[in-house]
Amino acid sequence: MSPIGAGMKQLHDLRLKLREISDQLERGPRQIAARKQHIDKKKEELEAHRAKLKQLKVSADQKNLQLKSSEGRIYELNGKLNIAANNREYEALRSQIAADTMAKSVLEDEILEALEKVDASQIESKKFELEVAKVEAELQQLIATVQEKEAGLKAQAAALQTQVAEAEQVVPPDLLPQYRRLVQAYGAAALAPVVNKSCSECFVSVTAQVYVELRAGKVRFCTCGRLMYVADDE
Repeated sequence: MSPIGAGMKQLHDLRLKLREISDQLERGPRQIAARKQHIDKKKEELEAHRAKLKQLKVSADQKNLQLKSSEGRIYELNGKLNIAANNREYEALRSQIAADTMAKSVLEDEILEALEKVDASQIESKKFELEVAKVEAELQQLIATVQEKEAGLKAQAAALQTQVAEAEQVVPPDLLPQYRRLVQAYGAAALAPVVNKSCSECFVSVTAQVYVELRAGKVRFCTCGRLMYVADDE
């Protein structure tokens, strides 16, 4: 491998390491954002369950009020029964009391069912509250872990940036503007080793002449735009 090829490989390796560090730095905030979205969804579900529980409680309370009203009506009818003026009025009152008692029994069953639904909904809401607390605690742990790693990763990135700047001296000055544009467009993939006499990015074979020039240390760009160099195993 020519000195130019060796320099290009070093530059490429450094840029690949820098990309890996940059990816790690970006991964943490992405994970945190995704976890926050998950928590927001869980909170929305919790609020929906709380609203449902509130409705169930209101319904149960309304039925209890109806029950009290029904009991009061039956008590009142029983009072009238004792002072009925005649047989006909007495029988009419008895029939009304029987009908109201039956309705009261149905209402009591409905209240029991409503209270069971309230209990089940309370258990479900408690479950969601625990889940929200759990994911929020996990989020805080994730934030702490990301922050703990961030300082070290930034230090590594800064050191690599310095090494990259030094390694870029291998690029001919007249080609630096084009190289910079490639780096801005492709990052570490701006450079491509030639493997099996083909560009490792687009897999297009290089001509024999281009291959000889690369091995001799001449800087060449592939048709895909990448800056090529000959790999160690070539």
